[in-house]
Amino acid sequence: MSHYSGWIAWSVFYGMIGFVIFLMLKGYLLYIIIKKDPVYTKAKIVSYVPKTPDEMGEVDIVMTYSFIADEKTYIKEQQALNIKTLDLDKYYVGKEVPIVYYRKNPNYSKIDVYDKSLRN
Repeated sequence: MSHYSGWIAWSVFYGMIGFVIFLMLKGYLLYIIIKKDPVYTKAKIVSYVPKTPDEMGEVDIVMTYSFIADEKTYIKEQQALNIKTLDLDKYYVGKEVPIVYYRKNPNYSKIDVYDKSLRN
């Protein structure tokens, strides 16, 4: 067993590193796919949960939003948006937020954080 313990330890280590790299690439691939043929629209917040504010007066809200594309309703869950704590009352269920999605497959969508309506 001691002969294989080194291999097992290194396998776990490389597995964790690989998982972190996978998570980073997943977000980047979504960006690349949407960038090919983007559609900018508005989505409505279905639900949201604010996280704990940080020392700089910012808070992450994790939301679920829905939008209509090609006469079909799409729902995207677990989307995070970083806002100022003072702006927390501006986000509520039913509020419209800007999103961008891939024209050929609207399942690939994300919050358009570069939209001027989200900048303060």
